[in-house]
Amino acid sequence: MRYLTPVLYAGALAVSIYAAIAQTSPLPPVPQASVAPAGETKLAYASPSEGATPAKAAPVRVGKRELCRQKVASRHLRRHQARDQLQLCVAKARVECLEQAIKQNIRGSLRKTYVKSCVAA
Repeated sequence: MRYLTPVLYAGALAVSIYAAIAQTSPLPPVPQASVAPAGETKLAYASPSEGATPAKAAPVRVGKRELCRQKVASRHLRRHQARDQLQLCVAKARVECLEQAIKQNIRGSLRKTYVKSCVAA
């Protein structure tokens, strides 16, 4: 009897999940990523496609943290070295953002929020 209730609940959960999946439409196909030639560098923002108009497809901003990840990934370092380099790069980016906040005379909790948003975006 102890095992009967959990088994029934698990079966009911599985049936409800299956029913929910069966009612949804299939997912759209995932676009294939293009591989950049070896001579070109990767950009930190997405460039618009050829057919898109500039008003619809503006470049997507990538934060300093993501830029640091791209730099570290391109260097093909080992795990610990990559982590150290990533932490160092993010710390430098945080200091740059803090300098910007000081120049703009941002104080208190606004400075903290500004630095976080500057590093993230």
